[in-house]
Amino acid sequence: MKKKRRKKKRKMRDKGLVIAIKNNLAQVEVQCLIESCGRCSARSLCTGQDKSKGHLDVQNPLKACVGDEVEIEIPEAKYNQALILLFGTLLTALLFGMGGGYLLSFLIPLSASATSILGLILAVIISGAFLFRHFKRKFHDQLYPVITDILNKGDCHG
Repeated sequence: MKKKRRKKKRKMRDKGLVIAIKNNLAQVEVQCLIESCGRCSARSLCTGQDKSKGHLDVQNPLKACVGDEVEIEIPEAKYNQALILLFGTLLTALLFGMGGGYLLSFLIPLSASATSILGLILAVIISGAFLFRHFKRKFHDQLYPVITDILNKGDCHG
């Protein structure tokens, strides 16, 4: 009998220094290694001023303080799923909106191109509002990187 292999969830781990705390989020300065940053699914969230360092807002469940060296984990699979959902929904809305607008041109006295564009715009607005509410409610906490360990405690711990 063959054993079933359990899919291993890919998560990227990195080390960084906490530079600011705001509510339950910490801003962490990470050292960007060229080979790992190129494959990082959260590189679009990284607000680095140069190519060697980046700043990420991360969840802070361990209550790390400014000056702590921490290990962070980026939920790569969740981030990729969210991107597929986002772009897939927008692309589908574009196609259905344009097609629906074209079909609507047979019912109202406007040209097919005008109703197609109106349908496309309306579909993008509606799907954008849906995605905004969906991501704010469901994925908000799941997409943030998380502090998983405090490697070196700073001065605030006493």
